[in-house]
Amino acid sequence: MSPTRHAEPPYFSAQVSAARRFYLQLNAGAGRALAVVSGGWERCLPDYRIRRRGFPHPVIEFVAHGAGTLLLDGRSYALRPGTVFVYSRNHPHTIRTHPAAPMLKYFAVSAGAAARDLLRECRLEPGAIVQIAHADRVQQVFDDLINYGLGDHPNRPRLCAVALQYLILKIGDLAIPYGESDQPAFATYQRCRQFIAENFLRTRTLQEAADACHVNASYLCRLFQRFGRERPYRYLQLLRMNHAADLLRNHNRLVKEVAQELEFENANNFSRAFRQWFGIPPERMLRAREKIPAPAPRPRPRASRAC
Repeated sequence: MSPTRHAEPPYFSAQVSAARRFYLQLNAGAGRALAVVSGGWERCLPDYRIRRRGFPHPVIEFVAHGAGTLLLDGRSYALRPGTVFVYSRNHPHTIRTHPAAPMLKYFAVSAGAAARDLLRECRLEPGAIVQIAHADRVQQVFDDLINYGLGDHPNRPRLCAVALQYLILKIGDLAIPYGESDQPAFATYQRCRQFIAENFLRTRTLQEAADACHVNASYLCRLFQRFGRERPYRYLQLLRMNHAADLLRNHNRLVKEVAQELEFENANNFSRAFRQWFGIPPERMLRAREKIPAPAPRPRPRASRAC
């Protein structure tokens, strides 16, 4: 059964050449659970201009294409693809598009204390503005949210809530402080992170990673603290231990073979590191593999007889 449609909310702008928008709980209160009020995307007209003193609920806006300007809490920002900004009550804002490059921007309106807590946890509390390194990944999640919101699934509010939760986490994971994505320090961070991702099998320590990237180990830690979400050595260990678990679980490798491939001094040192990371010895991973029943052979189709 299709959901009942009502008049669009008054805050849906008419200054658009195209839009794909939905609304779910326009009367959402101050409850605890995370809820989606509305969302969508809008292609701005060249004279697009929105000016508000605030908004009743937290709003996440994401610029996918085009350019514009934002005046938020009295500070001016240039908008470009990948910019994300958040506002709510007591956050006056003015949004303008560049007439020669009208923006295509996405938005999501949330409600509930859990939504506010999650925004705060991901450093996206109202008043925040960040840049996204991989804007296409965020746009894909926004598109999923819109598809759920416009669908006729009976659980679409729940689907939208899950999508919004993932969206906030994804933005928080990919966010870069506004104005810092063009700095040399960020380029160095990306280069070092890419090196670790591509060479974790041959890199055992933080110092080895720093030397290979031609930076000081302390500086490497500061880069990850500034632009990332975890320490560089922990990121290195994450890649190494997950690779080890995959070898043990899915590739019929022995513990000593995995220890040798990851260049541990011996199997005991590897087992100790594996236990510290996962909380179980690598032998238990092997036993779990042995308990998985082999797939039953498929019956061979009978040869058809000629008529």
